[in-house]
Amino acid sequence: MKKTLAALTVGFTLAMGATSANAVPLYDGVSQPNQTPAQQGWEYKENAFKSPVPTATPSTEGTILNTGNTSNQAGYFKVSPVLLDRSTGYSISFSVKVSSETHLNNNRAGFSLIVMSNGVSGETQPYGLELGFWQNSIWAQNVGFTQGEKVTFNVQKTMNNYVLYVKDNQYQLFMNGSTFPVLQGNLRQYTGFTPPPGYLNPYTASNLIFLGDNTTSATANVTIKSLSASSASNVNLTNTSGQ
Repeated sequence: MKKTLAALTVGFTLAMGATSANAVPLYDGVSQPNQTPAQQGWEYKENAFKSPVPTATPSTEGTILNTGNTSNQAGYFKVSPVLLDRSTGYSISFSVKVSSETHLNNNRAGFSLIVMSNGVSGETQPYGLELGFWQNSIWAQNVGFTQGEKVTFNVQKTMNNYVLYVKDNQYQLFMNGSTFPVLQGNLRQYTGFTPPPGYLNPYTASNLIFLGDNTTSATANVTIKSLSASSASNVNLTNTSGQ
């Protein structure tokens, strides 16, 4: 919820111990068709300010989340049962199709993923990442909620499989089995955000995952197929930049 909810890169590649073997499914809209994330332990929140109002429709391909008017907000929250420990490393695998997206502000997206790591002693709040999805790009939210690092390609109307790897203070995003990240950078501490009454602050909640539209300046029609989380005890960073 931006208005009312809610990097240095040198070509690192992650050599992860986390694989599908130890992935914990947090949402599966295919093997359990006709179920939304809310039916599988996620909390659904919406602010329906204007018509058309948000809808979440289960299908055999996953949950079709359409947030309707750009003033509306809707999405799913879950505290991960897998410890999202950035010191040892973890991964979030998810499959999403963006059928359409409209934004009135270039620092907002109609569909976002928020992943907050486990907080540790001495931190004022946990480190994490918010990724915004447009029809033609994916980008990271900066502290202060401006557009950060970005990759441009057409993600519209295709079910894409993503893996977000996190280790220490860095992240990398892989897509459709790619061996090199399509996006990478540093994690953030998203300070200075005040949620509306009745909503938690997602940026201060350890191990929190959010999927949906968290802004009153954009809308999207997306299909959420699945999401899983993996921890790893042997994550290494391999520098492929030649530096």
